[in-house]
Amino acid sequence: MSKKIIKMILTLITILLVIIGVIYIIDMNNIKNNKPIIFSNFGKKYSPPITEDLSNTKNEEIENLPKEDSLYFYAKVIESKQNNIIVEPNEGEEIRKSADKISIGLGEYNDAIYEVGTNVKITYTGYVMETYPAKVDAIKIEVKSAESFEIRFYDKHPPIDTKINKILDKSETNRYNYDIYSYDGSVNILINGEEISLRNALLENKITMDEIIVKANKDLNNKNITGDTYKDGGSIIYNYDNYRIIKFHTLEGNRDIYIGTKDMNIDSIK
Repeated sequence: MSKKIIKMILTLITILLVIIGVIYIIDMNNIKNNKPIIFSNFGKKYSPPITEDLSNTKNEEIENLPKEDSLYFYAKVIESKQNNIIVEPNEGEEIRKSADKISIGLGEYNDAIYEVGTNVKITYTGYVMETYPAKVDAIKIEVKSAESFEIRFYDKHPPIDTKINKILDKSETNRYNYDIYSYDGSVNILINGEEISLRNALLENKITMDEIIVKANKDLNNKNITGDTYKDGGSIIYNYDNYRIIKFHTLEGNRDIYIGTKDMNIDSIK
């Protein structure tokens, strides 16, 4: 073998050793910093970082929605079990573009009961797992139909003989065990910029009477309105600027609710 060939072989071996040396240094540094290695761990103990390619995942692709201070949507419960509920996002909700049904885990030891048809506000982490139904990690579940609403009461002019009119009979829905009346006027409600009759809003489950009373109690506690409690078992009157709400709670079992003019009182509607 000529000296020229031997020299070339030695040169190639030297280059190869240099390359291996460089790779060794890089991989040792990657192992130290828990990064993916290029060639080998060279016998060192190493727990590589777990990476997952989601590009071809069809049923469990994770979608990262735009980050906001808080992410939430309004929906209706369409299926309820002990450990999870399935909801249908309301029309117009951004998340509905991703899924029309969303499953929400309640935890193994959940005590809350969400009946089918209940309106809820779901605050979640911002991630939607695109299974079917889709899944989100809920931070908070509230029984709530809208972020804000406002009662609109209209006096009757001129007044007519029938001052008391039934808005909703308890037999028309299984949601209430009491009747709802108007007194000397008509009652609408403004929800998300849409004004409709209170009757239609209750029947279409766009709002619940419970939410209206909860808001009235909150307004009373915050001294935004005035009110009084009667010694008949606990009936309450809520005084707003141009209307009143009377929520009966008598010893005889009357639980009816009246919404009427400022001069409406318990004696006038008995």
